[in-house]
Amino acid sequence: MILKNYTPIQEGAPNCPQCGGVGFSLTEHVPGTHSGVLSICHCISENCPCQGKPPWRVYDESLGKMVPCVCHNARMELGHLETIFKKSGIPPKYRFRTLDQTDHGPSVGISFTIAHSWANDLVHKWNDPDFKPHGLYLWGGPGTGKTLLACIILNELIFRYKTNCKYAKINRDFLNTLRETYQKDSETHGMEKTIETLFAEVEVLVLDDFGVQKESDWSNSKLYDLIDARYEQEKLTILTSNTSPAEWKDKAEGRIYSRLREMTEEVHLECADYRLKISESGGKL
Repeated sequence: MILKNYTPIQEGAPNCPQCGGVGFSLTEHVPGTHSGVLSICHCISENCPCQGKPPWRVYDESLGKMVPCVCHNARMELGHLETIFKKSGIPPKYRFRTLDQTDHGPSVGISFTIAHSWANDLVHKWNDPDFKPHGLYLWGGPGTGKTLLACIILNELIFRYKTNCKYAKINRDFLNTLRETYQKDSETHGMEKTIETLFAEVEVLVLDDFGVQKESDWSNSKLYDLIDARYEQEKLTILTSNTSPAEWKDKAEGRIYSRLREMTEEVHLECADYRLKISESGGKL
């Protein structure tokens, strides 16, 4: 896939049919994997005297010193993107997916179209100083595209703006990670505050499967602290759930529900099974 419509990076040949001038491209479907792969374009590699060997520098005889190779900037940009994607935790099967790859027409229902439109506005206005982004609470039955759309938003923000984003399953990646810090034999023992700060301060956070966690005073307290911290710092939060936010009215003294109402738009997805749609299309949307 040519990435010039998704990133301002221009390190390749301007008229290159493979990368469109970006310097690297995306192979969307790699056999044996659930993800695409970013790689340096041939317009860079075929003219690369360092043969792709870090630190991508070559000796310039006229200057009598080492200088950056022609591939240096493109490889640095590619490496930066790859690092952000790796840190984001986006599942491989959703990584690199973009908005224009999704079917958001009548066949999938008006609710997905509304959510898609919200996402489109967000990613295109992200750097507009007058735009005040609001979070999103996506809920609906299994297979309605909640996680897919949430991850697509992260992909677009990373490609377009190199935004630091994080995807997390509410139980596995947040609550259980905090629990592990209480174990003396854990590598993260004593790091509870560090982990909470990471989740609270990342620019964009997706909390997937919100509501599946076992309710307790401890879990409710941790969730409220996280949501409240992100609310106060005006960080964008996207939640996916099988249940309506109204389910939280009578939990945790209504505090979590109150914050969710203030910081997110609610969209109830009632549409065709996106999991089935992806399966039938061989992974293509």
